[in-house]
Amino acid sequence: MKRHIAYGLVVAAGLTIAVAPALAGKGGNGGGNGGGKAGTADPSISPNGPAAYETGLTFTTLYPNSVNSPRVQVMCYQNGTMVYGEAGTPDHTFLLGGAWSPWVANGGGPASCHADLLDMSNSGNTVLASTDFPASG
Repeated sequence: MKRHIAYGLVVAAGLTIAVAPALAGKGGNGGGNGGGKAGTADPSISPNGPAAYETGLTFTTLYPNSVNSPRVQVMCYQNGTMVYGEAGTPDHTFLLGGAWSPWVANGGGPASCHADLLDMSNSGNTVLASTDFPASG
């Protein structure tokens, strides 16, 4: 239940915070950061480097050729409360904390983060891969 509520909050936050990046385009170059189509390989997502409050973070993603609308969704929590959420294309750079979020209002601090690689299709959103990672404050 908690994940469904958080997902709804992240979608709303992502639409508010990252409308332009979320509509910016598809995929990436498949190297270093961004997204890569991989035929039938297993989908994956991993952060590029350590995560920290108020720093940019990109992800390396891998997803099947059949995915037309991949998105990355990032959620960060402090003491079980979501303090940051954003969604964007696989090649988007996520500014952890954003311009305004509860994380910013709290003055930073460490957070536990989660990222999903999603296939956003007309029939609904499917989580292709996920990863958990710490963010220093």
